[in-house]
Amino acid sequence: MLVDQRYRIDRKLERGGMATVYIAHDERLDRPIALKVMHPHLAESADFVARFRREARAAARIIHPGVVS
Repeated sequence: MLVDQRYRIDRKLERGGMATVYIAHDERLDRPIALKVMHPHLAESADFVARFRREARAAARIIHPGVVS
């Protein structure tokens, strides 16, 4: 499965209360990634979307060899 014509999902890693995390491959940058996809029913809530975006921004700031981008 290809998400946003860019991310090829390899396998599901874990499902949580807000989202599902997949091990994927960024086809554009040719690198492995963790892809977190919000559950569709939560995407209708502006509060959940804002929280999800804050979490994504915080995670994007982490630079460590043991953490995927």
